[in-house]
Amino acid sequence: MAENIINILKTNNMTVAFVAQESGLDVAQVNETLKRPVATWSIQILNALADALGERPGELLDRIQDFDFHLHTDDDQLTIQHVQFQTPSSYQQVRFAVESNILEGWEPTTTDIRQLKESAENPDDEILMEIEQLFGDEDD
Repeated sequence: MAENIINILKTNNMTVAFVAQESGLDVAQVNETLKRPVATWSIQILNALADALGERPGELLDRIQDFDFHLHTDDDQLTIQHVQFQTPSSYQQVRFAVESNILEGWEPTTTDIRQLKESAENPDDEILMEIEQLFGDEDD
């Protein structure tokens, strides 16, 4: 659920006047903007708020705007959230893990999928050895 920007500012002991002063914007302009839907805000306002809060604009946007989550997969193109995989096996491996975790409430970002892709296509040998030691065949 989206957070209210005014509540976020209050929680961080910040005022609209502080945000305006720090960013060089007019207080009235910032006040008027905050009364409108987030989708109508300028990048300048979003950047000013994010900077004041010490966040990246995209992170702040995720907090203050509701986005309906949709998992986008394409078996023919081997893509998940528009991230293309090199092999069908790495695609299937990540897709299974993602779908399982979505059932538990996870909403992966494109960055999450890129990280999973990298791990699937370029596994860390040290981690694989640790897993083998933990779960490997005891008869070896």
